[in-house]
Amino acid sequence: MNNQEDIRHLEKEIVKCARCGGCRSVCPVTIAEHRENTTARSKVRMIEAVLAGEIELTPAVQARFEKCLLCKACKTNCGSSVATDELIMEARAKLVKRNGLNPFKKMAFTAQRYRKLFDLGLKMGGVFQGLIFKSLPDGRGKIARIPLPAAGLNLRRVVPNMTSNPLRSRNPYHTKAQTPTSKGKVVFFTGCTLNYMYPEAGEAVIRILTRNGYDVLIPDDQCCCGTPAFTSGDVETGRILAEQNIKAINAQDYDYVITACSTCGTALKEEYKGLLKESPLAGEWEKLSAKVIDISDFVVKYCDLTKFGKLPLKITYHDACHLVRGMGVAAQPRQIFKAIPGLEFVEMKDADRCCGCGGTFSAVYYELARKINDAKVDNIEATGMDYAVAGCSACRMHITDGLYQRKSPVKFLHTAEIIDKAYEAGRKEGKV
Repeated sequence: MNNQEDIRHLEKEIVKCARCGGCRSVCPVTIAEHRENTTARSKVRMIEAVLAGEIELTPAVQARFEKCLLCKACKTNCGSSVATDELIMEARAKLVKRNGLNPFKKMAFTAQRYRKLFDLGLKMGGVFQGLIFKSLPDGRGKIARIPLPAAGLNLRRVVPNMTSNPLRSRNPYHTKAQTPTSKGKVVFFTGCTLNYMYPEAGEAVIRILTRNGYDVLIPDDQCCCGTPAFTSGDVETGRILAEQNIKAINAQDYDYVITACSTCGTALKEEYKGLLKESPLAGEWEKLSAKVIDISDFVVKYCDLTKFGKLPLKITYHDACHLVRGMGVAAQPRQIFKAIPGLEFVEMKDADRCCGCGGTFSAVYYELARKINDAKVDNIEATGMDYAVAGCSACRMHITDGLYQRKSPVKFLHTAEIIDKAYEAGRKEGKV
């Protein structure tokens, strides 16, 4: 660690840590494993030891820092306001620079740099997925035909249905408002999961926006938000993707940037700041950041909640980490649910506790991620509701797997799908 600016930042955060152990009670990994070396304070102490020359940046140290969901719970609940998530990401970046990346991650992140190649690869995945995976009878996803020794696939992990016709391919660049006059233009940042795995939720977002009088622009040049790369320590790939997205979005004439993935939203709105400190596009990002807004937040602020029709569904809601702690969106979805006639909404226990996905975390530590997920599924089932809802497709993927492993009849919907169904019900009732 020879970058003086980085070292000063690390030291500034380290001295804030009082070693109180408050992070122990909120860290999902610590709660699952009951080990001190998984806590945020332990990782802060390790960074301090590295700076003091007491320990080296070995692969063993790297593995310790990888065992974190970056759920931001420790940061949010820290009485000293230690930026633990930033410390861990900086440590990962230094460790990757010293020891390199996991070969699988390196291959995947390198592919993300080449947008057209990455897009083609995932489309082909949709075409040939059936050769390796078989569909579940209830349509919730697929499981491996043979026990593949990776990412929990040997344990019958459920993966989403990949589409050969992604969201961006099936929709035009410009979808006009359904109203006589347009209220403005919004860019829809689709991200990867909505584009390739859950396009029906993306379609719901487009309908919500156009019903409420907004023109929707979907730039084809947008790419992965870069979160899997830069949170794994591959800062260079993260920066390349961030700059590509800034160029793609700011080439448009827009009023807002709509996200329906909490991870993408947090990256665009907050986390690109650290990536772009020395980038010539830092100023362009600041303009963009101020206009990024989650779809549920946008509906509350700029759409008509009186046009909802009766929707007789029974739901509970999971607060995705990056939505509640990254973008500060928690009250808005609940306000929407309360405004929908006929909708029964019951809060689950620990709604804002991480489900254990953490992006690539659940692929590397599937059994641990599943143990964390079991607690979430317990809380979902205890509500007695028929549907679990969230504004994050990564959470959807992981929780759906947990529900399937439990043989639970509870199904999962994106928040946008609930909103869209309510508007469609209103249309049938003559409200729209």
